[in-house]
Amino acid sequence: MLLRIFSAASGKANPVEGASVPLLELAAAPGDSLSRAIWLSGLLPPLPLCGGLGRCGRCRVRFSSPVPPPLPAEAEVFSVWELEQGWRLACRRQVPDAAQLDIALPPENLAGHAELPVRPDGEYPQPASAPTGEGALPASPAGLVPLALAVDLGTTSVYWRAVRLPEACRKSDACGQARNGLPVRGCVPARSAPCGIAAGKYSGAPEVMGQGHFLNPQAGAGADVMSRLAVARHEPGRAVLSRLARQSLLRVADSLERGGMGRVERLCVAANTAMTDIFLDRPVEGLCAAPYRLEHQGHEWADVPGFPPVYIPPLPAPFAGGDVSAGLAALLAADVPRPFVLADLGTNGELALMDEAGGLLLASVPLGPALEGIGPQCGQLAGPGVITDFSLAPTGLEAHFFMPEPHAAAKPGPVPDAMPDTVWGTVPHGGHCPCPACQTATGETERRDPAEGALPPVRGISATGYVSLLAVLLRVGLLREDGAFVPDPAMPLARRLAVALEAGNGSGGARLRLPYGQWLCAADVEELLKVKAAFALALESLLAAAGLAPQDVSSLCLAGALGEHVRAHDLQTIGLISPALAPRLRAVGNASLDGAALLAVHPRHREELARLCARANVLSLVDEKNFHQNYLRHMRFGA
Repeated sequence: MLLRIFSAASGKANPVEGASVPLLELAAAPGDSLSRAIWLSGLLPPLPLCGGLGRCGRCRVRFSSPVPPPLPAEAEVFSVWELEQGWRLACRRQVPDAAQLDIALPPENLAGHAELPVRPDGEYPQPASAPTGEGALPASPAGLVPLALAVDLGTTSVYWRAVRLPEACRKSDACGQARNGLPVRGCVPARSAPCGIAAGKYSGAPEVMGQGHFLNPQAGAGADVMSRLAVARHEPGRAVLSRLARQSLLRVADSLERGGMGRVERLCVAANTAMTDIFLDRPVEGLCAAPYRLEHQGHEWADVPGFPPVYIPPLPAPFAGGDVSAGLAALLAADVPRPFVLADLGTNGELALMDEAGGLLLASVPLGPALEGIGPQCGQLAGPGVITDFSLAPTGLEAHFFMPEPHAAAKPGPVPDAMPDTVWGTVPHGGHCPCPACQTATGETERRDPAEGALPPVRGISATGYVSLLAVLLRVGLLREDGAFVPDPAMPLARRLAVALEAGNGSGGARLRLPYGQWLCAADVEELLKVKAAFALALESLLAAAGLAPQDVSSLCLAGALGEHVRAHDLQTIGLISPALAPRLRAVGNASLDGAALLAVHPRHREELARLCARANVLSLVDEKNFHQNYLRHMRFGA
């Protein structure tokens, strides 16, 4: 059927009526998820959707005629007036069996759609003078620097870094790329440049020519690994997801060349095993059901149509992939003292323990996207207008922002010592909440159309914001260790905060109103508590299997943005790490991207990493004795 998309422009009672030409048209199969049909088309900017939970509200669409009856989940997200205007959740709707469906999207969800260079046939464009043939290595034109493109292909976000490819390395390594992936020794390191954890700490760090990041365009399939696998286990779905990932990287390579920065002559794509095989468009059946298995071990140069040679780092285990192995490469190159633990708290938590003797022990645990700001009702990826930290003041809770505070009346706030490079703003408790419950409580009108820009300027709360919020509430006594709110806390300040508690009338349960119209509901607390329990158990089991006590660990290397911006004291308060590990916490930034840059350039690091991963031991948490009892034991904050 033909899906026609219009803009829910301001001032129009029905944006579809009177608009003869839609902004977009796309083909959709009846019965498919409407959300996936829209955001996996490649024609719209991706959104960090909750994957069908019906909680984030970002997949909102406006039906014209006929308007389907509202579902209970939609009544919790939209006001009565919004429901009357035809707003519904695309994740809870299927493409109807009809010739045509007209819907409207909020203008902000359409921004930039015309800039996406997608051909009408759905094929992705190829970069200028793209090399052809297995292991092909073209000559860069005069004036264009030969580049290696390092990629951290995450489930939520994609980070890339273009590094200069030294001529000596380029020549010596080219013949090893063609078939068996066995690199050639003799590469001369490039001069060092600031490069994450590696900055100034080891020789051979590649010279950085450019870097950036963007939301993974596969986000429309769901926020976590299992939702991607559910789509990718069928060949047509896998082809769609693969095309979206490849298309985005080809645009990066093309922009580097068109901007005169250089030509990409090789890539290193570091990703978890699911994202790796989806990118390569290889079967993922072994990752979809137990007993889990790998179809390949990585450490190979893959021939991807339209791309120069693509190096895939070693894949040590079914759910310990190239992202964690690339991160290990960066830590080993930086000579991090052993024993150390590398922890990557993405949608799939991966932990690697390197002991003093050079042994490697791996564990993985599904965490979901909550620690990336997706899933909680006010969850949001860190960025402008997003609350990244909460603190307690005599007047109550104060919210601190990633970027300058967006409200004109805001006053400047203190900059926490743990985050010196971030600009913050502070606002007092209160603010407008767009949900029906708050509108009823404050006596405000329900006539608030999301297309009219009436929503508050604050976009949500990041993962670090949630961690700090939970820690504050636990310390003040407004939140119990089992995750329940305390309606009558003992502390006077906590009693002042408890005034903002209200009984829930939906699936989210009771909730606490927060500054700037945000809120924390009981369901959010439960999701974050599950993440805490899973990670704490995985870390505890990993140390026990290695025969180490927490105080024996030299450093707990926390990768990603969470590690860079969260306070160790907050992690200890909620129980994510033990008191003995808190002083050993070390933020290592995007270690996966740092390692991918090394592996793209230096053969020695590739071979050493492959040998290390080949002898790694993998800890199966679910097969551990008393796994379920131990998991329940960790389902308490601070425990």
